[in-house]
Amino acid sequence: MSDATLKRTRDEQGRFQASTSPDDVYEAMEPLEPYSTNEIADELGLPHRTALHYFNQLAQNNRIRKKKTGKRTVIWIRMEER
Repeated sequence: MSDATLKRTRDEQGRFQASTSPDDVYEAMEPLEPYSTNEIADELGLPHRTALHYFNQLAQNNRIRKKKTGKRTVIWIRMEER
């Protein structure tokens, strides 16, 4: 077991508690700048699936935009703040 796993805290059901949130992903993005899932996942030290989940939550809440650039490739764009 890694040191990082040993340091993580668990909730009452024994599940690991998240140390990041969709807001952390949002704050890591510059407005109007395109990002890949891996780029932000690496920057924040998140698993790819977690970053993807957060990106999808942000897109559903219209905080960022998802643009498909290939069959299996997307970029994420934070909208300009008004």
